[in-house]
Amino acid sequence: MNAWRSTFSRLLLPAVLLSFPTLAAAAERTDCFGFNALDDNPLAAQLYEVKPGDKVEFQCPEKSVVCKKGSFLLPGDQVAVSRASGDRACATYLNPAKRTDDETSGWLPLSRLSQLSPAPDWVGHWGDSEMSIVAKPQGGKIRIDAKANLQFGNGEQGGQFAGLIDGQNSQAAFGYQEGEDGKPEKLLPYQDKEVAGLCQVRMSQLGRYLVVGDNHMCGGINVSFSRIYRRADEKAPADKAATSKASTAQKQASITRPSYKACLDKSEGVTVTMRNCAGDELKYQDDRLNRAYKLLRSKLDQSGATQIRDEQRKWIADRDTECAVDTNSGTAALIVADDCLVQTTSKRATELESRIPR
Repeated sequence: MNAWRSTFSRLLLPAVLLSFPTLAAAAERTDCFGFNALDDNPLAAQLYEVKPGDKVEFQCPEKSVVCKKGSFLLPGDQVAVSRASGDRACATYLNPAKRTDDETSGWLPLSRLSQLSPAPDWVGHWGDSEMSIVAKPQGGKIRIDAKANLQFGNGEQGGQFAGLIDGQNSQAAFGYQEGEDGKPEKLLPYQDKEVAGLCQVRMSQLGRYLVVGDNHMCGGINVSFSRIYRRADEKAPADKAATSKASTAQKQASITRPSYKACLDKSEGVTVTMRNCAGDELKYQDDRLNRAYKLLRSKLDQSGATQIRDEQRKWIADRDTECAVDTNSGTAALIVADDCLVQTTSKRATELESRIPR
């Protein structure tokens, strides 16, 4: 956990309704490491979705090969965009298939994104075990309770806040001053200037994301809870498909090499590495299938050879349909599709091998 992921001061929040600003231009900045509350306005963040078409890669502003990061998104993936530079947007994507190291940030071409404007939906559990925000309805408002329990090099730091906001608006801004010497805490309006000792917070609720920014005065010297959150119980859109295809694969008599499983175990959930593992295994299984197919055909008469040829063509069509990438899901769908290809090809190779006359 990075140091900027903060502990929380206790907040009871009177929300200030603000107009939705346009996407901030940032032509003078060429870096994009995700949302940064020191430079980016959380109220200017917007929700975008990757348009139908090919995958889109995260890039630098310069159009050169060395700037490409290698990570990519698929049509339907949603990102939180904090600012723009020319024809590119500084975007952050949180992978619903991962619980740690789930954030990818970088530049995306605006031409491949379409803006979304979902109704605000604050209610739910946001964050993780170290930093948690729970929002519940209360008296026509939204009650927010947050807790943090972070580990730093100099020990453990924790905190909490609670507040009421207007759930009808997708934005909220507020000030908070912790009570001292037995005095009650102060719930204050947001001030568009620095005020000594005043914690100031701005928030935007954007579909599957909650964007939070503070003025670095809501905790210790290294404490800030500025970040982009997702729901703690969020599941990958591909989970259902993955479960179904995994169940099918378990019923198949597939024979994959132990090195395939070992490669996946060492991948630490990194999409590119997992896809490389599947690619190597698929090549091996495809070679195995082709050898079995050619040997089987060579041992059949003309009628039998024609029959196995037609059967193989149908199998290829069925495999491509069964293992097609779900374009409505995220990058997890690529891993599901890759493994489906490996398992079905292995199963078919085993079947053809068993039919070769001895």
